[in-house]
Amino acid sequence: MAPSQRAATAAGSQSAPVVYAGLQLRIVAFILDVMVLIAFGMLFAAAVLALLVIDADNGNPSDRAFLISGVILGLYVLVFVPLYHILLWSWRGQTVGMMAVHIKVLSRNGGRVTLGRSALRLFGYAASVLPLFLGLLMALFDGKRRTLHDRLAGTVVVEEL
Repeated sequence: MAPSQRAATAAGSQSAPVVYAGLQLRIVAFILDVMVLIAFGMLFAAAVLALLVIDADNGNPSDRAFLISGVILGLYVLVFVPLYHILLWSWRGQTVGMMAVHIKVLSRNGGRVTLGRSALRLFGYAASVLPLFLGLLMALFDGKRRTLHDRLAGTVVVEEL
């Protein structure tokens, strides 16, 4: 439904119908989230580079500096990236990319998504994308446009009207 149609529907009725987000909006939100995560990743990378430059003795950083660098990058990949998704889905129902395209994650009954369901949804995301993105294509054949990770976590993605 086009934005003007959504506005007319919302203005013309007391309770606006639920409009499930299509795959194209979800892909745009994903791309925007990747851009946000790359920006934060650059901050982590800058910390690593600063550590390696400061620790360099005659141009060679110590083994300890490489170990700490690995820990910093590991924290980004294994802690920051998952928490970005899990906390934002639980707190606001939206990541930054989802906010930009006006879509939101809700539980199956229309309520907020719990931390546990958000974590399950994130880890289910891997199951959606690893086998040639087949888990995402499920949205094309589902009336509520749910992907594999939505089904696993008991969530739906709706457009904000």
